[in-house]
Amino acid sequence: MSSTFEDLEEHRAALMRAIEGQHLHPVAMEQDAALPAGTVVEASLSKVRHAAAYVGVISHRYGQVPECHENPDRLSLTELEFREARRLGLPILVFIMGPAHPVVAGAVEVDPDKRRKLEAFREEAKRASAGGSVHRVYRVFNDLADFSAAATQSVAELRWHLTSAPAQDVDLDVPAPPALYAHPSYIGSHTFVGRQAQLATLNDWADAADQHPVLLFESIGGAGKSMLSWQWITRHAPAVRGDWAGRFWYSFYEKGAVMDDFCRRALAYTTMRPVGEFAMKGSAEVAELLVRQLKRHPWLFVLDGLERVLAAYHHYDASQLLDDRAGESDDITDRDPCGAIRVEDEDLLRQLAGAEPSKILITSRLVPSVLLNTSNHPIPGVLHERLPGLRPADAEALLRSCNVAGDSAAIRAYLKRHCDCHPLVTGVVAGLVNGYLPARGDFDAWAADPHHGGHLKLSELDLVGKRNHILRAALAALPEPSWQLLNTLALLSETVDYETLSAFNPHLPLDRPAEPEEQAAALHKLSATVHDLEHRGLLQYDRRTQRYDIHPVVRGVTAGGLLKEDVHRIGQRMVDHFSARWENPHVEPESVEDLRHGMTLVRTLVQLGRIHEAGLRYTELGGALVHKLEAFPEVLSLLQPFFTHGWSAPHRDLITEQAASLATDAACALTRVGELERALALHGLALTKNIDSGNSVRAVVNLANAATTLDGLNRLARADRVVRLALELAELYPNGRALFVARLTTFERLVDAGQEAEAEKIWASLDFLHSWDYAARRSGQAEIVNAYFKLRTGRLSDSELTSIEDHARATNSKALQRKVHRLRGNLFLQLEDWGAAAHELGEAMRMARTSDIHDTDTATKLVLARLHSGQSSNAAAEAARLSSGDRPAHAPLALLWRALGEYEKALAQAELAYRRAWADGEPHVRRYDLREASLLLHDLGAAQPRLAPYDPASDPPLPWEVKVLKEVRNRRDARRST
Repeated sequence: MSSTFEDLEEHRAALMRAIEGQHLHPVAMEQDAALPAGTVVEASLSKVRHAAAYVGVISHRYGQVPECHENPDRLSLTELEFREARRLGLPILVFIMGPAHPVVAGAVEVDPDKRRKLEAFREEAKRASAGGSVHRVYRVFNDLADFSAAATQSVAELRWHLTSAPAQDVDLDVPAPPALYAHPSYIGSHTFVGRQAQLATLNDWADAADQHPVLLFESIGGAGKSMLSWQWITRHAPAVRGDWAGRFWYSFYEKGAVMDDFCRRALAYTTMRPVGEFAMKGSAEVAELLVRQLKRHPWLFVLDGLERVLAAYHHYDASQLLDDRAGESDDITDRDPCGAIRVEDEDLLRQLAGAEPSKILITSRLVPSVLLNTSNHPIPGVLHERLPGLRPADAEALLRSCNVAGDSAAIRAYLKRHCDCHPLVTGVVAGLVNGYLPARGDFDAWAADPHHGGHLKLSELDLVGKRNHILRAALAALPEPSWQLLNTLALLSETVDYETLSAFNPHLPLDRPAEPEEQAAALHKLSATVHDLEHRGLLQYDRRTQRYDIHPVVRGVTAGGLLKEDVHRIGQRMVDHFSARWENPHVEPESVEDLRHGMTLVRTLVQLGRIHEAGLRYTELGGALVHKLEAFPEVLSLLQPFFTHGWSAPHRDLITEQAASLATDAACALTRVGELERALALHGLALTKNIDSGNSVRAVVNLANAATTLDGLNRLARADRVVRLALELAELYPNGRALFVARLTTFERLVDAGQEAEAEKIWASLDFLHSWDYAARRSGQAEIVNAYFKLRTGRLSDSELTSIEDHARATNSKALQRKVHRLRGNLFLQLEDWGAAAHELGEAMRMARTSDIHDTDTATKLVLARLHSGQSSNAAAEAARLSSGDRPAHAPLALLWRALGEYEKALAQAELAYRRAWADGEPHVRRYDLREASLLLHDLGAAQPRLAPYDPASDPPLPWEVKVLKEVRNRRDARRST
């Protein structure tokens, strides 16, 4: 919204109503009460740059003309904003006040120079392009009612235009170096002040003579890490050095931001290639390519909010995690809380420390452990700085920029004593002072009032305590509608759009649907409430994404301070809202985003302590998340609150059947991400619960899943026993699904053991028509297992894989598609079609990485295929990394080292492959793998290792095996007695 202000105040209010009535957000000067008074041109143009469209209203006044170097032609702010909108190509609406419009004398321009500029501006605004002769469609209005009607109609058409416009190619957002590339741009909530010492540190570090490629700024939330980094990379870094190859800002606070995405975008920027070109490459490969770029030229990177890739923030409530909780422990697995969620990310961070001549600035609430040595000191190449609060003089300047007046010494002393000049809290203090009704903006009066500023006694608290205490005071001072809205948003785990914001409008009646006139009035009041929260520094709006957000610290303090009854009252509104949007959970999802409302509903119910109900809601989406989308990180994050003491025990509010079901899903997810021991324990828990409740059909499924996990642990003797138990138990029940699962699992084990004839018999006994329920038939798992069998026996055709692939696409099964790519890649390896193999295996690995699936076999074969097809220049480094990683794929590694001419390393891996294939010893071996390892050893001129056969005495039964055996005996006795 761009116009003069005082003469158009009523028109601007009408325009705001029209914009909000279309569920759009007005970007207007009325929102600037807490913004800095200086750099008015920059502040105005920033609004245009972060807006989706521009609406200009031209009256009979030219408006404010800033006198500054940024405005050499002495144009009005309104004209400057119009020119910027036209330069950016934004959709533009122009309204021009007609000569018949009634105005007061003071609303007519009298300055001759300004009158001339106003006439020129009016004519220029009518043109569709700069200097063109063709006019755009504009509207002349002659009274307020005429303007209101025109604005309502035009804004409605604008909304249609915005929502129907085709999405732009994301690569258009990547500029050519050395121009700054920001993903996304940082939008601060207050002016930048001070930080001269930190700016000097950054300048010194950026110098080519400094030997630290990485500078890590660590501090608690809200200390201004992001604002400092953004100020420096945009304003100071270009002047420090003139040889930057380019500057890249990446924020990990963005939803879904991960190191893989950072690497691919950074590579796209540094190589000037499309982002999609790097989508097929593995994590290690893109990391290696990126580090190579960083070592070639001096690039400047900022990784903002890196704590979000650490295990400490891998929580369902990460957005509400307070500093005093972060880093304590990891509830999902036994990971180091300061370690990266993904091992590949730690490898990249370690490499960045040696990426000279480039410079990488990292901001984080926690120090990644990979950047510290055993003595907790930074590793070579890393400079670690803790970000303190502002200097008292700078904190005072920040407070005054928010229109706060008062005694300088008193302001500085108060801010230092009560919040250590913490920037976020200083802004909140400004909101408290500006909201002090007896004397708005008067710091001295507010601080002296024993019921307001004088009430805060914080000298004994640490910085986190002071910060949280002042934030709680700010929350207590909120008007009731602002309080309700902020608390509602705090219970949500992510940003919200205008539609969601409107749904939680605190001005709507709670006990009945609102009448149309009530809805209109409530929307207008909502605008005032949102502006109130923004002015107090408690709510932020990202104009790029058009979503509202709360600073993580504000969210955590707000949610943590709610009374139980408030949580339940607000939470019920959220439950009602998201339940209404989760009406048809059985629609086939194409992505995790399709399940967003259901996932939010589960998290909300968990926060309300309604664990049983949350578990019921989870079951509506768990099948799709686990078996179709393979969204294992999301599954673990959702399920963790349903278990206590890590994953060892289910929540007390879960009934037996729920506990078993949730434990099953958690165990499946843990298996896929490589946490096999913990997964096995959860399979046992689920199995025990199902047997105790008499649900032997599900117990058979648990046994089948446990066999898969034992196979991953290479405990084949136990896996074989568990498979036999599953088959024995299933045969005692007239249930098609149980028998199908048991026979399919038996078939899989027979295939792996090389017992082809027995496997063929079991496959022939599978009753696809009557024995497999609808959901299971659609999974395609049986077809995949059979295709694996045919691959092992040299009988697999691409047409069979195409048939499975068609089924996968028809059912939107990402899991099935990944497995088809994996199988097809292996088929092409057999045919030595290296290029096709690399393509298929690359796609399989891309999908596996998305789901955090541990698949070193495919990763190694991908490197081998790329080496043979001439696509890899770093195969040796990849082979070394894969050889030293967790659970290496020994047989493919032996082939890879042999192809590289490293015969000793190939021999070592071939021997390890033989030992793994031997597993527990005859007869519990991997027959096909054993044959392949034997051939490899023979080709390398080595004999087979002499290994001991299976010793049953060294393999006691698992605790729950005895329970299942007892159940089988009881069922057999019951059958005989009848």
